[in-house]
Amino acid sequence: MEEQLRTENPEFLHFSLSQVAQAAGMSEEHAGYIADAIVFAHRQGKLNQGLGVYEAIDLVLEIGVLDPLAVPEMVDEGPAFAVFDGKGSSGYYTLTLMAKAAIEKAREYGIAIAFGGNHNDGGSFASYVHMAYEQGMVGIASNNTVPLAAPFGAMENMLSCPPFDAIIPSGKEPPIWASLKFAEWYDADISEAVLQDKPMKGKWLIDPESGELTDNAKPYAKPIPGYGRVWDATCAGQIETPRTYALNLWNEGMCSIINPLGKPSTELPTIEDFAAGNAAPSVGGSYFMCIDPSRFGPLAAVQERSDKFINKVRNAKPRPGHRVRIPGESGYRSLTQNEPTVEVLENHWAPFFDNIAAKYGLTESGLREAFKNEQ
Repeated sequence: MEEQLRTENPEFLHFSLSQVAQAAGMSEEHAGYIADAIVFAHRQGKLNQGLGVYEAIDLVLEIGVLDPLAVPEMVDEGPAFAVFDGKGSSGYYTLTLMAKAAIEKAREYGIAIAFGGNHNDGGSFASYVHMAYEQGMVGIASNNTVPLAAPFGAMENMLSCPPFDAIIPSGKEPPIWASLKFAEWYDADISEAVLQDKPMKGKWLIDPESGELTDNAKPYAKPIPGYGRVWDATCAGQIETPRTYALNLWNEGMCSIINPLGKPSTELPTIEDFAAGNAAPSVGGSYFMCIDPSRFGPLAAVQERSDKFINKVRNAKPRPGHRVRIPGESGYRSLTQNEPTVEVLENHWAPFFDNIAAKYGLTESGLREAFKNEQ
């Protein structure tokens, strides 16, 4: 079954997200950071980090885990590092402040890292590292998550399915950009497979009784009322290769082991805990590393080398029936073209407007009219 998509004005999405977040008690600044990151994901083509990801914000708001009035605070710093306590705020707010701090410190010292803790989900990390890219810098960022993957060879979830983004400056060519996760699936993949009546993209679901692997999500899916993206599952998640497993553990070390505020994924609540209203912040730790290559030599030379490298890779002899792909290229092209419409998954649309926005007396038609009046 094909993905059920609609096209929408990204500016309307940004307006609606900001209005709903402010109606929930967040400041205009905080709401703007949320809207920025979610719309960025749409422009990049990462639809499961788009509108539906607001459900993760709504869930922790409903159970009192996310404090809409909290302002993340820098609680420690040095010349090339900073530590931010999210104070129970969102990852969107915390990571944006972390990125800004690391960028400024890297501008002076060449390299800097910011750690974060005590905050909630931050969505796609592409928008945060892109902040560094816009300054001609390297950005590397991630956070851990609630347990969504089993250790390699095990059959119970203990590990994160962490977002990871790293980007290198470029000139006219797309950047070297890794925008991925260090596990095979998370909650949105379960809901998407069931609602669109299709198998998962691999046999990554571990049956809790037999330990057998399957790509059929239906027997394990646990919908959460009112949501179209954030679902639970009774199965564990298989990590497909030892290579991904090693990267997952390394990333956990960065997020929560060396982080002074870090809490490992093994100590975080589950999606079931959140659905039951019994949980703590959904992220145990995060990091944002920034490198300013202009401190070590001309930025133009870095951009030229990057462009030359990408151009040579792209022009490698392709296999019959294949094309040479550059990771992140299509998303980057989409961002730079600034198209007037973006795609949105249908199963994310109604839950946002009919269930979440409606709590605050907001409707799709009313938001469209208000958006029109602001133009």
